[in-house]
Formats: sequence, C-alpha cells, structure tokens
Amino acid sequence: MKILFVANGFPPSGQWGTEFYTHQAATGLAAQGHSVSVLCPQREGHGERFSVKTTTRYGLTLHEVSNPPTHAKRFRDSYLSEGVERCFDELLREHKPDVVHFTHFLWGLSARLPVLARDSGAKVLATLTDFGISCHRGQFLDAHLDPCDGGNPEKCARCVRTLGKYDGPQPWRGVKQVLASAMAKVGGMGLVPTAEDLKKRGEILQAAIEATDLFIAPTEAIATRLRGDVIPAEKLEVLCYGIDERPFNDAPSSHGGDTLRFGFLGQFQPHKGLDTIFRAVRRLEDDATYRDRKWSVRVHGTRVGGRHARFIARTWDPRLATRFEFQGPFEPMQAPWAMAELDAVIVPSCWTENAPLTVLQAMAMGLPMIVSDVPGIREVVPPGTPMISPGDGVALSVAMGKMIREGVRRELQPGVLPVSYGDHIKALLGQYGHLLEHRPGLRLVSGD
Repeated sequence: MKILFVANGFPPSGQWGTEFYTHQAATGLAAQGHSVSVLCPQREGHGERFSVKTTTRYGLTLHEVSNPPTHAKRFRDSYLSEGVERCFDELLREHKPDVVHFTHFLWGLSARLPVLARDSGAKVLATLTDFGISCHRGQFLDAHLDPCDGGNPEKCARCVRTLGKYDGPQPWRGVKQVLASAMAKVGGMGLVPTAEDLKKRGEILQAAIEATDLFIAPTEAIATRLRGDVIPAEKLEVLCYGIDERPFNDAPSSHGGDTLRFGFLGQFQPHKGLDTIFRAVRRLEDDATYRDRKWSVRVHGTRVGGRHARFIARTWDPRLATRFEFQGPFEPMQAPWAMAELDAVIVPSCWTENAPLTVLQAMAMGLPMIVSDVPGIREVVPPGTPMISPGDGVALSVAMGKMIREGVRRELQPGVLPVSYGDHIKALLGQYGHLLEHRPGLRLVSGD
C-alpha cells in the first residue's frame, strides 16, 4: 500500500506533538512493509520558495516544500498556498498514493490539499491534532486564554483583533487595540483578518471536510467538540494516539544525585502553561520549607520569537534561574533518554488538549505526573494522578511541594497506555483497508 502523510512539520526541524505522532505512525506503517512518504513545509527556507527537497529520513521518503513563515504576509497565507498546492498536485501525479493521511494541512500548507487528494483518486484521512479546522487560534481559547465556545466570523474577527496575554505591556494595549481595529476595517492590508476573511477560511475548510473520508480524534473530548456541528458524525472516529513504548521501557535511568527533578516538555507558548510553572516555583521559593531543599525544573522546549517570547519574558523571574534547567528541544528518538533523567513530569496546559504525547510518554516510562484538569488529559491519565485547574499556580505549588516533601519513586516502571503502538498501527491499517474496499469503517474505540 502507498501511504502519503502530510503534516505541518517533521523531526528534527519540527519537534512536538503533531510532528512526533506523524513520525511514530509513519515509521510504524513502514515497518509493516508499506511504502510510506511524508510531505511537510521546510521552514528554514533553504532553496527557492516552493522548491521540493526529497531525502530519506528514519527510513521514510521525506518531501520538504520550501515555505518558511517569513513569507506569510497575509492572513490567507495561514490557510492557503497556491505554491504548495502545485507541489502537492505534482507529487500526487508522480507517486499515486492509495491513501493520503493528513495530521495537519494548515500553517505552512494549504486547506485545499484534501480536495486535491480526493480528486487524485486517493482515500483521504485526517487525524485531529488541534481545533484548527474550526478555530483560527487552534485551541478554542480567546486572546486572554479563556475558554471559547466558538462562534461566527464576526465574533472570531473581534477575538483575533483583541490584545490579550500574547501581547505587549499594558501602557501600549489601548493604542495597539485601536490600530488593530482600524486595520481590520480597511482590510488590514491582509494582516488582520476581517469577518469576511474568516468566512472565506471557513468555506474552504468546509470543502476540505467534505473531501475527507474519515477523521480520527485522539480523544472523545475532541470528538465531542467537533462531532455534528463541524464534522459529520459518520465521518468521525476515536482512536487514542499510539506511541512505541519499547524505547521508554528500555531506557535506563541516568538521573543521579539527590535532587528531585521535575520536567516540562513542550512549546513555549501561552496555552502550554509554562508561566503556571513559573508562578508555582516562585511560591515555593518564598517558602522556607522548600527553599533549602534540592529540587529543580528541567525544561525541554522550542524557543519561539515574537509575541510568544514577549509573553515568556513578562512571566519569567530571573531570581528563579537556579531552579530551572533550559535544555532545548530533542529528536523523537531522544525522548526516552530525556524522560529517564526526570523524577516527575508537569503538563500545565490551558486548553482542552488532545491526549498530549508528553503524557503518553510519561505513562510509558512510568513517571508520576502533575497535569491540568482538562478533558483531553483527564481522559487518558491513570487514576490518582494529581490534577490542577488550568493556570492555577497555587495548586501546582501545593502538588509540587508534596512531591518535594515526600519524594517520588525513582524506579522507572512501564505504565499502561490507552492503546498500544501495535494496536494503533493495526487500527490505522484496518481503516485504510476498509476505505479502499469501499466498506464502512469500523468503530475505533480507545482501550480495546
């Protein structure tokens, strides 16, 4: 079977959830003897724009389209690219895949790619790794990181123009708000979306939904949010991510000494909640009970620029530097060894989440966790896992303090995943086969 994955990134240049899952699914299917390739944007910008660089990586054929974010000058560039579409169409005609499996088609790609895939005769699947198919921000959070129930183009346009936790200091907020609103009223030079822009985006995404044969949601939480109103119920199935647990089971603990080490692994973006850890650590440092104890927080993440960097800068306290170790990102194969150096993992996300791979990796390693009490995490973590409300630095400091006082079991024991890697790959192949045979798909249930 010829299988083409399409994602908005791939390791090592793309380091987190969507990219990791794409790598795991693609390599797992290739190990079964199938011909698997991957298409993704090449973000460093090497070569002429929209040129395609084809290499072999992790035993896969990787096609990278040069389309770096620096070229995104208009709002429409976040969801449409005629240049990427031309490259994709040529790839379809040359390789004739049986199945095209999207793990993302926005942010450097184009929302019209599923239509092109369908028109080529391939069966089209999409795994929902966020809410980008319905929400421009991708997380159903407004500018202030408060939960949003969705809305209409006019409401979404106001949300995009609203300056919140992503943006600059309070004294400039009023000025920036006026400028953003004024730009939107005159079309924003293509930079600030109007209601009409968001309506057009919605129409193109609706065509992508119609062209897709099957959507796979990693949790029931995502399925519930999108089923019916956004995606027809008959096109939506639930299957938790599967990760190869063997490297995590085999990785020896390299953590030495008597320092209790917490870990955060994720992007430095507001919805991931790194600032919640900053506030919790600040509270612990102000308490003499914990000030003189040996503990630290190791951070593996992507340093991002622009407003994301400004957000982190405003929440970071340099006095906490001795408690933090900033390690940068790592490649997929390095994840077990990064986890093996930790005693516990913190996942303080502010959005609904989608069964984050960090949680599944920690479970595979048998590491204790402190997590946000949000649907996409609550659904997969083991019973008894300490949970906090999103953004609650006080509750996080209490949970961390308990581990610091009482200690945690450092002997790494394999955990139980909602779906094993082998079963996940088997389920994907089953769905591919049913679609190719024009038979209705089977219900994929987490935990079977």
